[in-house]
Amino acid sequence: MIPIHATATANPQQLRWVVAADRLPARGTVRAAPGRLGALLRDGVITEIEVRANDLLISLRTDSSWRELGDDIHDALCDALREPAGWLTDTALDDTGRLAALAAELLAGPIGALAESHGGSIELVSVNGDAVNVRLTGACHGCPSAAATLHDKLQRELRRRSGRKVTVCTENDSVALPLGRRLLSLIVR
Repeated sequence: MIPIHATATANPQQLRWVVAADRLPARGTVRAAPGRLGALLRDGVITEIEVRANDLLISLRTDSSWRELGDDIHDALCDALREPAGWLTDTALDDTGRLAALAAELLAGPIGALAESHGGSIELVSVNGDAVNVRLTGACHGCPSAAATLHDKLQRELRRRSGRKVTVCTENDSVALPLGRRLLSLIVR
Protein backbone atom coordinates (compact mmCIF):
# COMPACT_ATOMS: atom_id res chain seq x y z
CA MET A 1 0.00 0.00 0.00
CA ILE A 2 1.30 3.44 -0.97
CA PRO A 3 0.71 6.03 1.78
CA ILE A 4 -1.70 8.65 0.44
CA HIS A 5 -4.41 10.74 2.00
CA ALA A 6 -7.14 12.98 0.66
CA THR A 7 -7.99 16.50 1.72
CA ALA A 8 -10.93 18.64 0.69
CA THR A 9 -10.64 21.60 -1.66
CA ALA A 10 -12.99 24.55 -2.19
CA ASN A 11 -14.62 22.55 -5.00
CA PRO A 12 -16.83 19.75 -3.57
CA GLN A 13 -16.26 17.68 -6.73
CA GLN A 14 -12.48 17.77 -6.28
CA LEU A 15 -10.12 16.19 -3.75
CA ARG A 16 -6.42 16.78 -3.24
CA TRP A 17 -4.53 13.49 -2.85
CA VAL A 18 -1.22 13.97 -1.03
CA VAL A 19 1.42 11.50 -2.21
CA ALA A 20 5.18 11.30 -1.69
CA ALA A 21 6.80 13.21 -4.56
CA ASP A 22 8.95 10.23 -5.58
CA ARG A 23 5.80 8.16 -6.22
CA LEU A 24 4.09 10.69 -8.49
CA PRO A 25 4.11 10.55 -12.30
CA ALA A 26 5.30 13.54 -14.35
CA ARG A 27 3.57 16.82 -13.55
CA GLY A 28 0.75 18.00 -15.75
CA THR A 29 -2.78 17.05 -16.75
CA VAL A 30 -3.24 13.29 -16.93
CA ARG A 31 -4.43 12.01 -20.30
CA ALA A 32 -4.15 8.28 -19.46
CA ALA A 33 -3.58 6.31 -16.27
CA PRO A 34 -3.13 2.60 -15.65
CA GLY A 35 -5.83 0.20 -14.46
CA ARG A 36 -9.14 1.13 -12.91
CA LEU A 37 -8.12 4.79 -12.48
CA GLY A 38 -7.56 5.06 -16.23
CA ALA A 39 -10.96 3.45 -16.87
CA LEU A 40 -12.69 5.99 -14.59
CA LEU A 41 -10.94 8.79 -16.47
CA ARG A 42 -11.82 7.36 -19.91
CA ASP A 43 -15.46 6.82 -18.87
CA GLY A 44 -15.76 10.43 -17.71
CA VAL A 45 -16.48 9.60 -14.06
CA ILE A 46 -13.23 11.42 -13.28
CA THR A 47 -13.21 14.63 -15.30
CA GLU A 48 -9.63 15.68 -14.55
CA ILE A 49 -6.46 14.54 -12.82
CA GLU A 50 -3.71 17.10 -12.36
CA VAL A 51 -0.32 16.01 -11.04
CA ARG A 52 1.48 18.69 -9.03
CA ALA A 53 4.69 18.79 -6.95
CA ASN A 54 3.45 16.78 -3.93
CA ASP A 55 -0.11 15.88 -4.76
CA LEU A 56 -2.77 15.14 -7.35
CA LEU A 57 -6.05 16.96 -7.84
CA ILE A 58 -8.83 14.63 -8.93
CA SER A 59 -12.18 16.03 -10.05
CA LEU A 60 -15.42 14.07 -10.43
CA ARG A 61 -18.28 14.83 -12.79
CA THR A 62 -21.18 16.65 -11.15
CA ASP A 63 -23.50 13.63 -10.86
CA SER A 64 -20.88 11.62 -8.89
CA SER A 65 -19.97 11.92 -5.23
CA TRP A 66 -16.81 11.30 -3.23
CA ARG A 67 -18.88 9.59 -0.53
CA GLU A 68 -19.97 7.03 -3.12
CA LEU A 69 -16.69 6.64 -5.09
CA GLY A 70 -13.96 7.72 -2.66
CA ASP A 71 -12.85 4.25 -1.54
CA ASP A 72 -12.83 2.91 -5.11
CA ILE A 73 -10.79 5.87 -6.36
CA HIS A 74 -8.39 5.55 -3.42
CA ASP A 75 -7.72 1.89 -4.27
CA ALA A 76 -7.50 2.63 -8.01
CA LEU A 77 -5.03 5.46 -7.35
CA CYS A 78 -2.83 3.24 -5.14
CA ASP A 79 -2.75 0.57 -7.87
CA ALA A 80 -2.03 3.12 -10.62
CA LEU A 81 0.86 4.67 -8.65
CA ARG A 82 2.55 1.25 -8.64
CA GLU A 83 2.76 1.47 -12.45
CA PRO A 84 4.63 4.72 -13.18
CA ALA A 85 5.19 3.80 -16.85
CA GLY A 86 1.42 3.61 -17.45
CA TRP A 87 0.80 7.33 -16.91
CA LEU A 88 0.58 9.85 -19.74
CA THR A 89 0.55 13.52 -18.79
CA ASP A 90 0.10 16.48 -21.03
CA THR A 91 2.19 19.40 -19.92
CA ALA A 92 0.40 22.38 -21.37
CA LEU A 93 3.29 24.67 -20.45
CA ASP A 94 7.00 23.97 -20.27
CA ASP A 95 8.70 24.33 -16.89
CA THR A 96 9.65 27.96 -17.54
CA GLY A 97 6.09 28.80 -18.55
CA ARG A 98 4.73 27.10 -15.44
CA LEU A 99 7.12 29.02 -13.21
CA ALA A 100 6.22 32.31 -14.94
CA ALA A 101 2.51 31.60 -14.46
CA LEU A 102 3.07 30.78 -10.79
CA ALA A 103 5.13 33.96 -10.24
CA ALA A 104 2.48 36.05 -11.98
CA GLU A 105 -0.21 34.46 -9.81
CA LEU A 106 1.67 35.28 -6.60
CA LEU A 107 2.43 38.84 -7.71
CA ALA A 108 -1.22 39.39 -8.64
CA GLY A 109 -2.26 37.85 -5.32
CA PRO A 110 -0.79 37.88 -1.81
CA ILE A 111 2.75 39.10 -2.56
CA GLY A 112 1.50 41.92 -4.79
CA ALA A 113 -1.11 42.87 -2.21
CA LEU A 114 1.61 43.12 0.45
CA ALA A 115 3.68 45.44 -1.76
CA GLU A 116 0.62 47.56 -2.61
CA SER A 117 -0.29 47.89 1.06
CA HIS A 118 3.03 49.69 1.53
CA GLY A 119 2.68 51.94 -1.53
CA GLY A 120 4.76 49.96 -4.01
CA SER A 121 4.56 47.20 -6.54
CA ILE A 122 6.52 44.21 -7.81
CA GLU A 123 6.31 43.41 -11.53
CA LEU A 124 7.41 40.22 -13.24
CA VAL A 125 10.06 41.01 -15.86
CA SER A 126 11.24 37.58 -17.02
CA VAL A 127 11.78 33.95 -16.12
CA ASN A 128 14.87 32.15 -17.36
CA GLY A 129 15.25 28.60 -16.07
CA ASP A 130 15.03 28.84 -12.28
CA ALA A 131 15.76 32.60 -12.22
CA VAL A 132 12.79 34.92 -11.74
CA ASN A 133 13.55 38.57 -12.49
CA VAL A 134 11.27 41.27 -11.07
CA ARG A 135 11.09 45.08 -11.06
CA LEU A 136 10.42 47.03 -7.87
CA THR A 137 8.53 50.30 -8.26
CA GLY A 138 6.99 52.89 -6.00
CA ALA A 139 7.80 52.58 -2.33
CA CYS A 140 9.32 49.11 -2.90
CA HIS A 141 12.21 50.56 -4.93
CA GLY A 142 14.96 51.19 -2.39
CA CYS A 143 12.94 49.92 0.57
CA PRO A 144 15.04 48.11 3.20
CA SER A 145 12.31 45.47 3.56
CA ALA A 146 12.11 44.68 -0.17
CA ALA A 147 14.83 42.02 0.07
CA ALA A 148 12.89 40.25 2.81
CA THR A 149 9.69 40.38 0.77
CA LEU A 150 11.43 39.03 -2.33
CA HIS A 151 13.37 36.26 -0.63
CA ASP A 152 11.41 35.36 2.49
CA LYS A 153 8.02 35.54 0.82
CA LEU A 154 8.13 35.36 -3.00
CA GLN A 155 11.19 33.13 -3.44
CA ARG A 156 10.20 30.77 -0.62
CA GLU A 157 6.65 30.39 -1.96
CA LEU A 158 7.88 29.83 -5.53
CA ARG A 159 10.25 27.12 -4.28
CA ARG A 160 7.51 25.49 -2.22
CA ARG A 161 4.92 25.46 -4.99
CA SER A 162 7.23 24.56 -7.89
CA GLY A 163 9.52 22.11 -6.13
CA ARG A 164 12.48 23.85 -7.81
CA LYS A 165 15.44 25.86 -6.48
CA VAL A 166 14.12 29.20 -7.69
CA THR A 167 16.16 32.38 -7.31
CA VAL A 168 14.40 35.74 -7.32
CA CYS A 169 16.44 38.74 -8.42
CA THR A 170 15.57 42.28 -9.33
CA GLU A 171 16.39 44.27 -12.43
CA ASN A 172 16.85 47.32 -10.21
CA ASP A 173 20.56 47.81 -9.52
CA SER A 174 20.05 47.31 -5.80
CA VAL A 175 17.05 45.82 -4.09
CA ALA A 176 17.77 48.00 -1.11
CA LEU A 177 20.81 49.53 0.45
CA PRO A 178 21.33 48.19 3.93
CA LEU A 179 20.36 50.77 6.53
CA GLY A 180 23.98 51.27 7.66
CA ARG A 181 25.13 52.04 4.11
CA ARG A 182 22.22 54.45 3.60
CA LEU A 183 23.07 56.32 6.79
CA LEU A 184 26.75 56.38 5.85
CA SER A 185 25.91 57.78 2.42
CA LEU A 186 23.94 60.61 4.11
CA ILE A 187 26.82 61.42 6.48
CA VAL A 188 29.43 61.42 3.71
CA ARG A 189 27.50 64.01 1.70
